[in-house]
Amino acid sequence: MPKPKYGKPILTLEQQADKMLGRGLQGITKEELIQHLRVINYYRIRGYTYPYQNNKQDDEPFKNNITWQMIWNDYCFDKKLRSVIFEAIGTIEIALRTQMEYEMSSEQNSAAWYELKYLFHSETNWEADKKELYSNWKKSKEVFKKHYINKYDESVPPPSWMIFETTTFGNLSKFYQNIANNVKAKFAISNFFGFSKAATPIFESWLQHLTYIRNICAHHGRLYSREQIIRPKIPKHWEKLIGNANRIYISICIISSLLKHIYPKSDFNKKILQLIKILRKQQYPTIGLPNQWKPQYLKAMTTMPI
Repeated sequence: MPKPKYGKPILTLEQQADKMLGRGLQGITKEELIQHLRVINYYRIRGYTYPYQNNKQDDEPFKNNITWQMIWNDYCFDKKLRSVIFEAIGTIEIALRTQMEYEMSSEQNSAAWYELKYLFHSETNWEADKKELYSNWKKSKEVFKKHYINKYDESVPPPSWMIFETTTFGNLSKFYQNIANNVKAKFAISNFFGFSKAATPIFESWLQHLTYIRNICAHHGRLYSREQIIRPKIPKHWEKLIGNANRIYISICIISSLLKHIYPKSDFNKKILQLIKILRKQQYPTIGLPNQWKPQYLKAMTTMPI
């Protein structure tokens, strides 16, 4: 059976506000709601109103006593959460770049070790990753890149500590994952972040997962109630201390665990715990907190060896 074609009409801001108010939203005037809709897309707001509506009914009415302030609190919480998480992932990304550039260059005695095909599991992936790496280098407007091109022979590949500084976290993590298991530097890198050699596949899955979370943050996507698509591997001893492993709390625990090894005095946990105070306890499952969650659970999880 063919799918129907999308045919919903374009609504003015006034019509959008009337639609929300007509569904039973309380605590805000039409004029105030229009001002919000002028700067925040109706479709984006819908992601935050969804938990407060009877979505199985055709007109999707709001449940009893739902106010704009409840929705706005969730929106602001998510905005702050994205900011804290994005900053923290940036710290992890820089540390991974540094470790890869140093450990791989030192072990291989090669500034351009990324050109050595025998260091990688899959030749196909290596070729694709290298193509992306050079594409990002070519597009880069960094001053050090311009200096390199003006001063040095371009027939020699740029050193990893330059070229990897111009690529994405996703490209970086794919390079790491494709490094062969007989390369000792691979495990020196994972060990820096607290992983045993046997647990390195968990580390690889965490990098892939954080790339996904980082991109959501970069595009201002909704985090707090999102069902995650790219899910990380979870250490066995973590399973009893998390609720829904498909929600953002598992990402928070991963970030906290990695930061513990990069900056032991990081204030990430403090910022997250302050944010969680904004939520009502009924909302805890929305971000993946377990039943009867307590603040000390976060520290307990992220100080366990992996």
